[in-house]
Amino acid sequence: MLPLTPANNYTPTILFCGGQYLEDSQWGNYSYPFVPTWLIPASSDCHRITPEPTDGSSPDYVQDDNLPIGRTMGQFIALPDGTFLILNGAQNGTAGYAKSILAVPEDQMPYGESLASDPVGQPAIYNPNAPTGSRWSTSGLGTSNIARMYHSSALLLPDGSVMVGGSNPNIDVNTSTVFPTTYTAEYFYPPYFSAKTRPVPQNIPTTLSYGGNYFDIVIPPTSYSGAANDAADNTTVWLIRPGFTTHAMNMGQRILQLNNTYTVESNGTITLHTSQLPPNPNLFQPGPAMLFVTIQGIPSNATFVTVGNGQFGTQPTGAVSVLPASVRVNSASGSAPSSSPSNSSSSGSSSHMGIIIGAVVAGIAAVGVLGAVFGICLARKRRSAAMAESGTTYPTPGAGFGGFAGREMRSSDSSAFMPLQQNNQSEAALHSPYRDQFEPRGSSPFVHSGEFEPYGDYHHRSSTPR
Repeated sequence: MLPLTPANNYTPTILFCGGQYLEDSQWGNYSYPFVPTWLIPASSDCHRITPEPTDGSSPDYVQDDNLPIGRTMGQFIALPDGTFLILNGAQNGTAGYAKSILAVPEDQMPYGESLASDPVGQPAIYNPNAPTGSRWSTSGLGTSNIARMYHSSALLLPDGSVMVGGSNPNIDVNTSTVFPTTYTAEYFYPPYFSAKTRPVPQNIPTTLSYGGNYFDIVIPPTSYSGAANDAADNTTVWLIRPGFTTHAMNMGQRILQLNNTYTVESNGTITLHTSQLPPNPNLFQPGPAMLFVTIQGIPSNATFVTVGNGQFGTQPTGAVSVLPASVRVNSASGSAPSSSPSNSSSSGSSSHMGIIIGAVVAGIAAVGVLGAVFGICLARKRRSAAMAESGTTYPTPGAGFGGFAGREMRSSDSSAFMPLQQNNQSEAALHSPYRDQFEPRGSSPFVHSGEFEPYGDYHHRSSTPR
């Protein structure tokens, strides 16, 4: 779902991209497909649809810009600058796995049990507000050397980075095949991490309502550089729910912009007069969310808020309050160091990926990924907030977890995925700072999760405890 904003009157629009097309006769049965799917290119096609048009017209698909490269099993992640990141997946084939297919016996499968091939290592960024023909960009985005195929995952973190993990296009654990069971996880740093300074908003409430009185967010002049009026004109307040992710689907992911006006003070302080959510709980369901303040394309660290009254059941709603008119000043500016331009998805700013620790997030593709990363989210949020408060530069992956090199991330940095560990062995979990929170491989009493897999080849599967 694209961002819900005041500009589109909070009207939901859905974007569909990539995937695979096979004829009905090619899909096969629940044992295996009837064609070598790994040879069939994935689609690069994208379409939008607005299910409930506000003008009363019938819903219809609208052609959008094609993906830079065809991709199956790609995953969209909403970013706090209003853009979307797509990553993971493959250029050929489909989701799923099989020991054999109709015309290829088990010992001749070219990619083990994987029904896809040619992993896509470079992400792409989609700007829904860019003109048609220029909505996709890969400029300056690093490339991962880890195949993220079936059962891979990604999740937005509170500092605006993206945690990426998993991959297992195999019936069971297999660390020696072409596309192995993968226990490593990575951070992806979007282009806005090239900024020297992140906004540090103040006075954010802990609870938001559906309608009701507006609230004021204070932006100190140390949070931005340049003219205060320009900064105020280009400030947005985003609510994001990262959702929960599995099988390249991010259920519950939602991004909504809160309406705001502003008052600029002579000392450069900006007060954002910010509306509550629209009085329709169906747009952004009650529960926890992350609130970001984004100035000229650079987001703050998230503040966790509760949307609604914190109770199950019907949510109270109120009238939308009228915001004060915006107030500008003749001359005021921010005092933060100048940042590299990064308010466009086509920026040449660097994007970095660093592996966290092998085996830290074994099985991260499970729906329980939120619980697995919660401790990481809080730790990184506190660290990033402290760095932003003190003006310290943001981290670049270094020699190990917790040992990030403290250098500035400028637009001239080379874009790369920086591995912290070169192998794929679960023994690394023994050295993980989160080892008490994760089950090392082999500790689970059961081989299978019990999920339904259409090409699982159940003749070869067992639920016997090991």
